[in-house]
Amino acid sequence: MLSRFDLKEYRLLRHLSLRDVARYCDVCHELVGQVERGEIGVTKYNHDQIIKGINGASQAMVEGTFDTLKEKECQKIKEEREKLKEKKKTGSKTTTAKKTTTRKSMKADAK
Repeated sequence: MLSRFDLKEYRLLRHLSLRDVARYCDVCHELVGQVERGEIGVTKYNHDQIIKGINGASQAMVEGTFDTLKEKECQKIKEEREKLKEKKKTGSKTTTAKKTTTRKSMKADAK
């Protein structure tokens, strides 16, 4: 099993970012960074997933599919942002004012 330093070196030798690695495995880029910085320990699962991501991204570069997948992901993110903007626009138009209620004081009830 590779150490956190070896994992980082292995990733950097292939000119991959944390997000590139995360795109090809089942862990997020934050976790990959935390492992490489030593903030969390290298477990067998994390190690195997990071290696899977590095190898998958490297293979995609060789096959020429790396940039295509990256562009698809960027397009998907843009579409999600547009949907959120539309929700905010329509959501702000349909909001209603809160109804205020008055409460009787406890002293008034006691009398």
